[in-house]
Amino acid sequence: MVRKSRKTSPDTEEMTVVDKTKAALHRRKTKLKLSVINIMLTVVQGSEMDFGKTYNFSQHSIRIGRDKKNTIQLDDLKVSKQHCEISVIKTNDLEQIVVKDLGSTNGTYVNNELIRQRILSSGDKITIGETVFRFNYNDEIEEEYHSKLFNFAAVDALTGLYNRRYILSELEKQRKIAKRNDRVFSIVVIDIDDFKQVNDTFGHHAGDEYLKQVAFIIKHSLREQDISGRLGGEEFLILLPETNLDGAFHLANRIRKRIEETGLIYQNNTINATISAGVSQYKLGTTDTAASTISSTDQLFKQADGALYMAKNSGKNKVVKAKI
Repeated sequence: MVRKSRKTSPDTEEMTVVDKTKAALHRRKTKLKLSVINIMLTVVQGSEMDFGKTYNFSQHSIRIGRDKKNTIQLDDLKVSKQHCEISVIKTNDLEQIVVKDLGSTNGTYVNNELIRQRILSSGDKITIGETVFRFNYNDEIEEEYHSKLFNFAAVDALTGLYNRRYILSELEKQRKIAKRNDRVFSIVVIDIDDFKQVNDTFGHHAGDEYLKQVAFIIKHSLREQDISGRLGGEEFLILLPETNLDGAFHLANRIRKRIEETGLIYQNNTINATISAGVSQYKLGTTDTAASTISSTDQLFKQADGALYMAKNSGKNKVVKAKI
């Protein structure tokens, strides 16, 4: 039996090309859908403490504005309370990312152009007040890169808390928020007692391990909205939004007791140390005169530092409130 060879007709060849084109388009759409799962906004211009910060989201939309209820809150008077929204929009099985201005006072810009609504492309720059975000589809390598970049700039390498530069910038930000919204705000300055003796007795490596342990206790004693950082050496700073002086005092005492009761086991030795702390509150008094006594970040910090000095000079291992 002779088997006839199958010839390809022009129509079949044309269908093959169409099928390939459809398959390629399908792969492209599928890839876009997968990319949309993680959308990345990176701060490329703005306040020093926000620079390099990355926001990833996978929900259908996020809102950006000055109000704390927004997904991304910007402390900037040029930003409206509800400034703009970024949404995932489905059209004919194709997902697109759209930014929409929400009637803001100063407008939303994409690549320096004022917009009401715009489909975003990877690499677009969104300007909201003084902050500029770069929009990108995310992947694991890029996410890790930006995370490491931000940590390098803002995080203390030894303790994992924020570094001095970042925490002091955040202190000023929180003070401004408290002033603008007439809200209470307190800080705690902590210093490890006789830390030099730990280094001299057990070595600097043991001292580093003890600093890590103190930082761990501080971090895990705080609420989600509280912020902690290492000022340098054995000194730490805690920022407590919407917390009065008594609340900050009780928190500092809980941290002090936990550190006193927790010994560090190092090379078959137990290292026990204590801390002293000073606590201060923005707007200590209820009258305008009393409130004006703490009207700047420097004054707020000096009040807490002075209380810490009193704790050190009155026997250590204690917390002292700043005096009005």
